[in-house]
Amino acid sequence: MPEQDPLAQLRGIHLPEAISAWPPAPGWWLLAALVLAVLAIAVVAIAKRVKANQYRRLAAKKLEQLQQLQHQPSEYVQQLNQLLKQTALAAKAPSSKAVAQLSGEPWLQFLDQTGNTTEFQQGCGKVLAQGPYAPVAAMTVDHEQLHKLQQLALAWIKKHKFKTL
Repeated sequence: MPEQDPLAQLRGIHLPEAISAWPPAPGWWLLAALVLAVLAIAVVAIAKRVKANQYRRLAAKKLEQLQQLQHQPSEYVQQLNQLLKQTALAAKAPSSKAVAQLSGEPWLQFLDQTGNTTEFQQGCGKVLAQGPYAPVAAMTVDHEQLHKLQQLALAWIKKHKFKTL
């Protein structure tokens, strides 16, 4: 019997099969669920914020439209006052009924407190106290003051925050 080389009978090295990527380990499932939950919470929070600030965007758009009335100071001041009051009511200010009744100095104080400013009582916003009720002939507001008032109103619309009054 012829002797065979025992090494010739050996087969080549067999590598194990590659590890499958699917199905993932339980830890990856938990991570995916956590990421989806965080994304869902973020989407809901962003949607609530957008909806909650919609009144601000609408008020800013209406304020921009009011610029057409700047050549009629009395009408402009009256419309601006009305817009600011509507904005405060749309924001669901604390004690909205009391806010709806404000006029004169208390109204300016409210605007200053909620807008974190003093410009309504001490600056160009003073015209809002008597402006809507002043006769057209008595209204002495120049274009520059109306422009400053427009900017002040826009800043209030964008940044007002209600505190306990």
